[in-house]
Amino acid sequence: MIGLIFNRALEEYKSNFKVMLSFGILFVFVILFLFFNQLFLSSGTVFLSFSESIITIVGLVLGLIFLYVFSFFISLTVYSIKRDMQRVNFDVYWNTLLKKVAVKVFLFYFFISIIIYAISVIGLFFAFEAITAIISLVIVALLMYVPQSIILEEKNLKEASLESLVFWKNNFLLSISIIILGAILLSVIFLIEFALELVAFPGIIFSFIFVLIFVVPFIEQVKSYSFILKFDLIKQPELLSAEVKPKKPQKINAVRLRERVKGGKI
Repeated sequence: MIGLIFNRALEEYKSNFKVMLSFGILFVFVILFLFFNQLFLSSGTVFLSFSESIITIVGLVLGLIFLYVFSFFISLTVYSIKRDMQRVNFDVYWNTLLKKVAVKVFLFYFFISIIIYAISVIGLFFAFEAITAIISLVIVALLMYVPQSIILEEKNLKEASLESLVFWKNNFLLSISIIILGAILLSVIFLIEFALELVAFPGIIFSFIFVLIFVVPFIEQVKSYSFILKFDLIKQPELLSAEVKPKKPQKINAVRLRERVKGGKI
């Protein structure tokens, strides 16, 4: 089952590669972030430090704009799964849902960022950063299906959060596998970035390009395909189609009437 999901997600990534490339637009923000000392870039991640200055406010506003555009492309990526599997008309979905769900996804990421920041501040204040880091990771992991619930089920933030916990409960091994896959991909990116920096090549640029165009959209495709299989009307046909292996075309050595073969005989 897990292998099926990963293979199908990779197929969806390939078939929707133009949508995945749209994440490259976010690289414009990455270039702008380099001009702000309050923004630290590493391994495809943006870290913001606060100080009492107008530059910090400008950087924060720019970060929020980045987060909204990121949320929009996440919504578009998750929607591509629904469009392919449920044959939803894009114009209808765009006018009725996509504009709204992108805002909901943005609010989800915004609130999560605030919560993680508050937990980090508490950890620094009481000097147990390791514990608070683990708590933050657990919270982010448990709520990782919220965008899928918002987009695929049209839930609000509260309902989507509860749905993410329920999905974790019913698909624990699958969820752990997705986290491990993401951790492996990010670890590989970190090592490549470190190696490139050693030879005076801007590894940060490589890591952001790889994270934005491959890691993020692919992991979202995996989560979306996993989540949408909770619906039996979709799950059963998908499992059946996966079991049927396409037969290789067989070469038939035959001669049509009135066609001479080598040697001059019919």
